[in-house]
This record gives sequence, C-alpha cells and structure tokens, in this order.
Amino acid sequence: MELKNLRTLQAVADQGSYQKAADCLGYTQSTVTVHIQQLEEELGIPLFERVGRGMALTQVGRQALIQARELLLAADRLSRLGQERQAPSGTLRVDMAETLLCYKTQPVIQKFRKLAPQVRLIIRSRNCLDIAENVRSGACDLGVGYDMDWSRDMLEVEPMGEYEVILLASPEFCHPDFVTRGQRKPVSLVTDEPDSIFRRRLEAYLRARDITLDATLELWSIETIKRCVMSNLGFTYLPRFAAQEELKDGRLIELAAPISGVRFPTLCARHKNRWVTPAMELFIALLGENLSYS
Repeated sequence: MELKNLRTLQAVADQGSYQKAADCLGYTQSTVTVHIQQLEEELGIPLFERVGRGMALTQVGRQALIQARELLLAADRLSRLGQERQAPSGTLRVDMAETLLCYKTQPVIQKFRKLAPQVRLIIRSRNCLDIAENVRSGACDLGVGYDMDWSRDMLEVEPMGEYEVILLASPEFCHPDFVTRGQRKPVSLVTDEPDSIFRRRLEAYLRARDITLDATLELWSIETIKRCVMSNLGFTYLPRFAAQEELKDGRLIELAAPISGVRFPTLCARHKNRWVTPAMELFIALLGENLSYS
C-alpha cells in the first residue's frame, strides 16, 4: 500500500472533488483518479461516490479515511525522527493576513531567516477564511490570521495576541456620526474583499443600527485603502497598528463609535495531524515572542 495513494485519499476527502485535490497536491486529475482506483482495487471496497458535482466518501470509505490519517501521521513522524536535534531545513509555507504581514511580522521573518538559513520560506498574503482552509488541506504548513470562528476539528491553534480595530477617516470627513440609528449616510466605505473579517464585522454593525451607506469602494491593498481615505473618498475599519503613522501626523483620525476599538484575536494554526517540524516550531516561537496584546 503506497503512501501517495493514502495522501490522495485524504486530499479528495478534504477538498470534496478530484480536481480540487489535484490542484492541492500538484497532480493532474487523471493521476488522482488512478491513485484512488489503485487504492480501491487493493482494498477491495468502493471509497467514493459522486454526489452532485462533488465526491463523497462511502460509509466504508469514511472508516478507511480514519485509518489512512493515522498511517500518514505515523509515517510523517517516522520520516522526521530525530529532526528536533537537527538544524531546521526543507520548506516552510506560511499563509498570513495582509495587515499582519505588512505591519507586524517583518521582525519574525527577519529573525527566522537568520536562525534558519537552510529553510526555504514561502510567505503568502491570504484572506483569513482561505488561511484556515489551506491549513486543513495541506496547502500551507502554518496559518497566521484573525479568528473567524475557525473550526477546531482539524486545526491546532495558538493565540498570538489581539489588536484594536478602529474606524478611520480624513480630518475633512463631514459625517462622523456612526452611533445614531436609522441613518442614510452620503459616504463610502473603503474596504477590501467581502470575506474580510473587518468588513464583515463592520457591515454587521451597520445593519444592526440601520445605517445605510451610499457606496462601497472595494480595493485589494491596505495602503491603497489608506490613501483613498486620506483623500477623503470615504472611511475604513482597520487595525490601529496599520495606521499609527497617519494617526500620529494627523492625516487620519479615529471616529468615535462602539465598533471602534473592538479587539480582534490573532491565531497561528496548524493541522492537528501534521508533525511539527523544527522550522514550524521555530516560526511559532518567534511569533509568540514578537506579536503582542497591545
């Protein structure tokens, strides 16, 4: 029984389709199909059945997956036996929320590179929902982001600090009242993608207070968002640390409202069934040393 077939079984089960599993593993869809067929022939049982456009485990397939995960975990531990005494090496893939990557974790990355020069470090900016999913699927080794009710079913998470998120606007902003209910405000929210945790929380607050805005400017860069807000094109909702310089020199101001100053927990997540490599262990330790609760 080949481990690659068991890994493919795990990926199809986690991703829900052969194509998504192929993308995750770097295979073609036909290779994934062959791996599953080989495993089904070897075990003499059907592992999957088609449900709509996706693939679902059969009852016996679910039992096989439990044992496959145990075998893969044991194989992972065996292959890394003794690594704790070795210098970190290999590849470490870390998905991270953009604000943390831009404003909080450069010291972590610098120290890691100095202490683990043999590790190929791959850092990607990702949405917090995608971070959790990528950790589950194995697309990354560690995920660092804000807690969006990340399910703990397959994730091991460690708290890494919490940060204030505030309403920000230009000093020329003419509609600062975000407290009074039932308003129709002739202003724009300048924000990022719909799945942003900050955008979701703010929009829920506005709905609860029946505050309606004229428009939403949806951008994909924190720096671009800040520049638009400083140009008085609207207001935004970002971590205080992301606007420290602009607040200090008066290019941005904080707007008073119950939603401003809410603290958001930050987490580092890894897969429960993944062996913690020396590189992962070092990176997690550096996060704990450098991220704060301020």
